[in-house]
Amino acid sequence: MRMLNLKSVQCWRVDAGRLKPVQPGPCSPLPAQTVLFMKPQSATSFFCFSSTMLSSLRRSVSTSFNRVNYLINSCGLSEVEATAASKTVNFSTSTNPDSVLALLEINGFTKPHISRTISKFPSILICNPQKTLEPKFDFFKSEGFFSGIELAKFFSSNPTILESSLQDRIVPCCDTLKNIFEDDQNVVDIIKRHSWLLTGNFGIKDMMVNIGILRDEGVPQPDVIKLLIKQPSALTISTSKFKEIVQEINSMGFHPSKPMFLTCLEGLTSMSKATWEAKVNVYKKWGWSENEIQSAFEKHPQCMIQSEKKTMSTMDYLVNEMGYDQSLIAKCPRILTYSLEKRIMPRCDVIQLLVSQGQIKKPALSAILTICENAFLKKYVNKYEAKVPELLKVYRTSLDSTS
Repeated sequence: MRMLNLKSVQCWRVDAGRLKPVQPGPCSPLPAQTVLFMKPQSATSFFCFSSTMLSSLRRSVSTSFNRVNYLINSCGLSEVEATAASKTVNFSTSTNPDSVLALLEINGFTKPHISRTISKFPSILICNPQKTLEPKFDFFKSEGFFSGIELAKFFSSNPTILESSLQDRIVPCCDTLKNIFEDDQNVVDIIKRHSWLLTGNFGIKDMMVNIGILRDEGVPQPDVIKLLIKQPSALTISTSKFKEIVQEINSMGFHPSKPMFLTCLEGLTSMSKATWEAKVNVYKKWGWSENEIQSAFEKHPQCMIQSEKKTMSTMDYLVNEMGYDQSLIAKCPRILTYSLEKRIMPRCDVIQLLVSQGQIKKPALSAILTICENAFLKKYVNKYEAKVPELLKVYRTSLDSTS
């Protein structure tokens, strides 16, 4: 067997998917997974592969590696998804992505979960499986929040959580929520519905201080918990702004022990002053005075929380189509928050038909819209169906046409 002069060759080994030069001594064995080739000045190039290296080399350093194909064949992405993902994540071998996929499968991720996760968060394929991903999976399992298929559902719906720091973000947030709630299921519910709590930049300390402010004001603890589950963003604004809003609500006469207090809080914390002014201006366009707007908000805060488009379309229908006075609507602002398509229009179609046939005089809006479905049918449909047989059909058709 011909001996190879190590001085005439360069030696390389595969390390983490890359070729690295090695310098073996004259009597030292070649490292495992080493490739030898002759120096360029040699007349003939000579390659020597160790038996353990061939498959690794083909997989790791092949110049034909194609990210799009990998994303399609190994990750289950469509061609469109794979093409888009390949532009946001850079890897030239399958070594790390394969390890990530293996870890996901071990933790209960099915193929649909994996494809959904990677399409939303392609960078997961270049995360360190052991240092970045596995500790987060282990944390949620050890806390009893999620396991198996529930863990897979949670992270495939919110994969960017895996970018968050475990020690600086996820653990402190979960500990804070556990201190607030007596039942861990509430913690699970809130992080399912508001996963941004684990990824956003809001101040956890601000949230705790703001909750303390509500308690000091006399807001019942169950109401605070309901607010936190429903709209935690109301509690995560800066403490200085939060105090101003609480003082403003108090000045309006809302009592902290009543549910309307927190309804106002939800509304005012969700909009800027500019947004508030835009909503005020919508009502002014319909002739409402400042006092009417303030009174309407105090009676039913939701009328100022809904979009300007919703307010405009409802006012336009009630005033221009049905002929009701805008000032009367201001006295019962609750009706503005009902669905125009599912409640207001179908009921008004019945009323218009009854009025046109002389069966009734046009009733007050509150008498039409604030009563429940069964009461409306009994009062305005069943009562007159013998005289106006098409009433029920008109009502059902109107409902169906807006479905």
